Parts: sequence; structure tokens; C-alpha cells
Amino acid sequence: MIKKKKLKVFNYPWHLAHQYNLQKFKWIDWDWLIQHHRQYNDLPRGDFFKGDYVTHYEAGKYDFALLHLDQQCMEHNIWSRGKGQLYRELNEQIQDIPKIIIMHGTPCYPEAFETKEELIEKTKEVIGDNLVIVNSKKAAEQWGFGTPIWHGLNKEEWVDLPKEPRVITMIGPAGLDFYYDRTFLNAVKEYLMEEGIMHCHITVDWSAKNWDDYKEFLGRSLLYFHPSKESPMPRARTEAMLSGCCVLTTPWQDADTFIEDGKNGFIVPRNPKEVVDKIKYLIKNYNQTIKIGQEGKKTAEKIFTHQRYEQDWKDFIEKNLNIKIQ
Repeated sequence: MIKKKKLKVFNYPWHLAHQYNLQKFKWIDWDWLIQHHRQYNDLPRGDFFKGDYVTHYEAGKYDFALLHLDQQCMEHNIWSRGKGQLYRELNEQIQDIPKIIIMHGTPCYPEAFETKEELIEKTKEVIGDNLVIVNSKKAAEQWGFGTPIWHGLNKEEWVDLPKEPRVITMIGPAGLDFYYDRTFLNAVKEYLMEEGIMHCHITVDWSAKNWDDYKEFLGRSLLYFHPSKESPMPRARTEAMLSGCCVLTTPWQDADTFIEDGKNGFIVPRNPKEVVDKIKYLIKNYNQTIKIGQEGKKTAEKIFTHQRYEQDWKDFIEKNLNIKIQ
């Protein structure tokens, strides 16, 4: 087994929050590819990227390359351009080192594929013999491949402030409607409006001026509602837990393995009126809701640690790349 103190890794922008935590590994020196397919946006996390910016891949320089995929990359009209093309071009060019793929999504894309089986088979073909990491245990089960690594955050970065009686959600503003279940979200939002309860879809109803602004808004929010069917282990939900928000979440993609309904959060049915009734109750019983939010915070601090996350990556690399990180 080769022993190394530091690894040199080739990477490129893809999922800002994911890469924010990856680049904290002190045993990796990163090179970030300058390209036009996926651009950096420093606003949500500040100017944090460590390492060097490079204009091309240089053979013989790296220990491994980190590539990125999601289910949208498998669509024909995206595969020929955009983020799908970025993966294809780099996968073809990089032949001298191992390639680790982070599969950011799940086999759920009914807008483009008639069956999950069709999507899975195409994805397997695209991945080939590359190594794969997925974001949840359920995602690994659904794909039939990949090593699940739950994300990990530094709890010190999140602020738990006096809570205002509002409900917040953070999912992408557009695309993958079935995956995120925006129909469910919009129904809940409409019923809340009828009840005079504020719901804020972050990035749609409100946008942060900077990362500190986002953390403060999160830290002052009483309730976080997660509606998704398939998004695997969203960081925004964990960020909300670390900020002391009381979380209401659908059970899918491992959520029901760490959320105990009524104790450290709530597992909600896909029924908008029931969700709104629960929200009304939680706002009315403010002190009880604060206590449940604090239990959720304890859960997140125990499970979603950066130390555990970093160790999971070390274990994966040492096992699969025959490298011992000193």
C-alpha cells in the first residue's frame, strides 16, 4: 500500500455546498478546472475554494480525479451539452488515474425516462468501471451500486438564534418537479397562506445577501419543511437542524432512520392539510416546538459530523485506491 501525507486531486465546480465540505480535507490539495459548463457562485459560502485553478487536465499530476453526475446528465439533449458533456469529455480524457464519481441524484427522472430501469441501465453504461459514491443508503439501494457517505458539517458554523414563527424550505427553484415534489410544496404553501402563516421558499421568496445572512435567517426560523420524494440527504435540512429549527420532513432517502417522529422532528405524510395542521399546532405550542428543535440539533451534532464524514472518505480512498493517508 502506498503511503502519502497529501493527495493531489483534480476536480471542478458542481455542487457548491458538497464541495465546501470536501475542500476542508487538509490531506488533499485540490486543482479546480476552469470551464464554462458549471460556474462557481461564491455568494452562498463566500470565497472559500482552496487549491489552484487550472485550464486543463494534465496527466501524471494527480492521485485521482473527482467527477460528478446526476440523473439529468443521462438525458439525450443534455448529454450532448452542459454538465453531461463535461463528464463525458473528462472521463474520456482522464485515463491514467482512478476516477471517483459522486452521483448526486437518484434514479428518478420521469420527465425524461419511462422507467427507472431504463435510467439505471444507461447510468451504469455511462459510469463504466469508475468508483461511485452516493449520498444516502437508499440511493445506493435504488441504483444498485455506489458506496453511501452521509454528509458532515462543522456544527460551529451554524447559529441558533431566537426563533420567529415562520416556515422555511430550501430546494432548487426549478426543474426535477417530481423529484422534489413541488406540487406538494405548493399545496402546503397555499394552505399556509389561507391560515395567515408565513412560508418562505429560500431562493424563490427570499435570497440571502451573503452566507452570514443565510445562516442568520435559518437560525431565526422556527420550522423547516422538507417535501422531497427523492433528494438524497439534503444539506439544507441538516443545516436547519444544526440551527435549532424544528424539522418536518418526508421519510424518504434515510430521513426515517434518524428522525423520531415527535421527538427530534416530524415525519410527515404526503397530505398538505395534515402538514398544515401540524404546523399550526407547532406554532401555537412554541415552547414545545423549540424543545423538539433542540433535540433535532443534538441528533445532527451526533450524526452529521465533519469528523465522521472525513473518516468515511479516508476509508473509501484507502480501501479502493490502495493508498494509506498518514
